[in-house]
Amino acid sequence: MKRVVTTLLTGAVVGGALLMTAAPAVAQTEPALPRERLVAEVLPAVTYVETRATGWVREKGTGREIGTVAVTGTCSGVIVANDGHVATAGHCVDATDLTDSLRRRLAGDVATTPGATGTAIQYEAFILARYDIGGPTPGSPVERDVTVVRADASGPEKRLDAEIVDSVPNERGDVALLDVDGENLPAAALAPAGDPTPGTPVTAVGYPADRDRLMDPSRDPSWKDGTVSSVQTRDGVPFVEVSADMAPGMSGGPAVDARGRVVGLNSMGIGDSGAFNFLAPSSALRSMLERHGVVTAPGPVDTRYRAGLDALATGENADAVAAFTEVTRLRPDHTQAAKQLTTAQQAYATVGDASETRTRTLAIVAASVVAFLVLAGGVLTAVLLVRRSRRRAPAFPTTGPVGFPAGHPSGPFPTAGPAPAPFATPPWGTVPAPRPEEEPAPTVERTPEDR
Repeated sequence: MKRVVTTLLTGAVVGGALLMTAAPAVAQTEPALPRERLVAEVLPAVTYVETRATGWVREKGTGREIGTVAVTGTCSGVIVANDGHVATAGHCVDATDLTDSLRRRLAGDVATTPGATGTAIQYEAFILARYDIGGPTPGSPVERDVTVVRADASGPEKRLDAEIVDSVPNERGDVALLDVDGENLPAAALAPAGDPTPGTPVTAVGYPADRDRLMDPSRDPSWKDGTVSSVQTRDGVPFVEVSADMAPGMSGGPAVDARGRVVGLNSMGIGDSGAFNFLAPSSALRSMLERHGVVTAPGPVDTRYRAGLDALATGENADAVAAFTEVTRLRPDHTQAAKQLTTAQQAYATVGDASETRTRTLAIVAASVVAFLVLAGGVLTAVLLVRRSRRRAPAFPTTGPVGFPAGHPSGPFPTAGPAPAPFATPPWGTVPAPRPEEEPAPTVERTPEDR
């Protein structure tokens, strides 16, 4: 009986447990995002940066202006705050680095003019010794016009004029902060504080200039995978060496970890083969953001967009549709959200929603558990009734005397021998003697004559 009851209780507990959803276990390490999901999360924050620098060339000592020189360069960037703050490499917009670029450009132009007798390197040294290159007024920095082109946007807000908030040249950290007009812009998340350790997977994102010169105009960035090789310093300033391939034009683009969080900005390569590439670590960017009070917490666009990606990944297609619809309402130019919305709508039309499937499954399981419990209860009740009936009508003992009510003869049943003698005196008393019957009348015989 104990075995039967234990089996029933075990079945009830197991059946009841099917109605509960267990909380996911906390992973020791955060899992890597699938490549498609990583691209979808980072792409809306990636930007293309165009910089046009103009310098006025003046003689040293006299200040006499002899002309101007201009150069246009392209880099990459990443939106790091929803209010419009964009990070890029310092050498893309910093006045010191751009002055060097203008000097090289002028030296190259002089070296290619008819009658030139020196090389570009020789002319660059001559210009550095004899001339100053600066802004429209003596002592002012070179003039810089910066435009940020959002990688994943449509409409007039795709191209945004940028203001340079802060920058440090390459040798001092190679980080710059821009500001564009906008709110609720999609932004990339920063990795936790601290420089990445060797072996950490990274993906460098940006726009290679050579590719764009050879291919049709494109605003699709390149994604180059690698790992952190080491952390080095240059004049005491940290730089992170990575194995990811990079090329000119990718400078300033984000390098992200396996969760799509920015661990650094593409900075520079050493050697013609590009075997040694370096990042400006996110710690330098964090310091600049803190100096200017820039808040990097995710806003409503990022929160809803990432919730939609999570829902789509788990088959919660109805929730994904609702999330992406809200994002497109807040940012109609968010083309990635529009693409994901179409994907979620198609998935819902084709396979439905995982939560609806779970609801149906739980209903079926609940009905099965209830039926099982009812059946188990019936069996348990029947078993208990049988046990009670056995307690009320016990079997005769196999040994020992049999009890009789008072006044009834007792003793063991005879097993052999003659039947017992009749009672000498019946228990109901003495039988009275029969009463004498009346004598019958004498029979008279008649003769024929009498007839």
